[in-house]
Amino acid sequence: MLGNFWWQTVKIDTSTFDKLEWGALWPAWIASGSVLVVLLADLVLPKNQRRLLSWFACAGLVLAGGSAFVLMDSNPSAFQNMVAADDLSRFMAAIIFGTAALVVLASPDYLSRIGVEATGEYYALITAAATGMWLLATAIHFMVFFLALELFSLALYILAGFLPRSTRSHEAGFKYFLLSSFASAFLLYGIALIFGATGTTSYYGGNGKDGILQYLVKNGLAGNNGILFLFGLGLLLVGFAFKVSAIPFHMWTPDVYEGAPTPVTLLMAVGTKAAIIAAFLRVFTGVLAPIANDWRPLIWVLAAVTMVGGNLLAVSQSNIKRLLAYSAVAQAGYLLVGLVSDNTLGRQGLVFYILAYSVMTVGAFAVVIALEGPRREGLAIADFAGLAHTHPWLAAILALCLMSLGGVPPTVGFFGKAFVFGAAIQAGGWYLALAIIGVLTSIVAIFYYFRIVVQMYMGTATVQPEGIKGTLVCKPTASLSFVLLVAAVGTLGLGFFAGVGMDWAQHAVTTIIGLAQTHQ
Repeated sequence: MLGNFWWQTVKIDTSTFDKLEWGALWPAWIASGSVLVVLLADLVLPKNQRRLLSWFACAGLVLAGGSAFVLMDSNPSAFQNMVAADDLSRFMAAIIFGTAALVVLASPDYLSRIGVEATGEYYALITAAATGMWLLATAIHFMVFFLALELFSLALYILAGFLPRSTRSHEAGFKYFLLSSFASAFLLYGIALIFGATGTTSYYGGNGKDGILQYLVKNGLAGNNGILFLFGLGLLLVGFAFKVSAIPFHMWTPDVYEGAPTPVTLLMAVGTKAAIIAAFLRVFTGVLAPIANDWRPLIWVLAAVTMVGGNLLAVSQSNIKRLLAYSAVAQAGYLLVGLVSDNTLGRQGLVFYILAYSVMTVGAFAVVIALEGPRREGLAIADFAGLAHTHPWLAAILALCLMSLGGVPPTVGFFGKAFVFGAAIQAGGWYLALAIIGVLTSIVAIFYYFRIVVQMYMGTATVQPEGIKGTLVCKPTASLSFVLLVAAVGTLGLGFFAGVGMDWAQHAVTTIIGLAQTHQ
């Protein structure tokens, strides 16, 4: 079956491709080209000018993100319905390539302080990972989906273990590789079973052939093929849950987040989650809508357990990166509430929450990046004592982002949670319980976030010359300061202008539903 599965999947008549369709992948073309530019520049630049590599990579990522709004074709899909070219693709291009550009800007300062040379491979891998994340978010064919998944996963395996003299970094890379490989195997086998049941791996079909959506509309889950499809869907959901760090598939998250270089942790926390949630939205809301009653209870359980478990596990953490890792787990639960509500407000709120989560997480990790040094890679919460007295702006930005993660108004995090919880209330029934769980766990989250705020504003700094204890005396570079400024403005500005973000989210969601309805 696997041989036939592969052959039928790759057998594509390229003569039917419209020349304009190539514009749907302009962000990927530009980002891939910037990978080559960075690697070639690394060969010719003198060692004292290696810092230019970060600017080359950043320019490529900004151009890739911008091209989604200028050069992409107006058709909703391309390449025989293998790639979407809709508003959600543009939305995700802004988030993923924008986040990757900020990660690149934050990296030189961090790497120089911990004594690691910033080579072209580092920036090329970040750009390649961002390319794979965006392709995953735009895929409407399971083969494109899986190739994109492997592209960014392979890059992140290397980046997680990038620090040459850090055993924790090597351990993080190996753990992420080993456990992620298992998740990829679940995903691939699930895709194979879905192919066995439906005869296709295309979401909507193409070239006169039906896709998975059309199969479900005509046949539902009747007969043996329906049972086979459900098994495939279960394996697919396991792979999705692992990548988005949903409990009980979150085991890798705290160890990998702690051991990986902090800019790489930021890329994993934002880029991976944004791409997987967008793919979640396309598959479950668009393709699996005819059998929503079969998968919604599963997502309900995942969302509830993830919100409760992520927040309770974060309470006992003393290491800042582990705390943010469990916070990211809990945030995945809030995102799943918008997905399982499966109504217009839920879908819009989910897309808006992706944007909100991105800006406030960038700010929190950027402050950690600013404080870490050669002997300060494992920052504890106690190390933030007195930060408001030594570095008031860093303390203010971190406090703002933590309050947003906790859902305190008028930050963007408050409106993100209000929209997804409102969608659950609108759905009624058992989904109302999800909103109650979300509100209660948000109160728990505010407790452990404010532990850090109390340390910064009420604790006493004990700075020592070697910078081992107490608040580290540092001065962020211009590029890192820019990252901090963008995160702070985004966290507060999107709160005041949440309606603008929701309008954009509405357009993104409308294109998904419209694409599905067109092919039913």
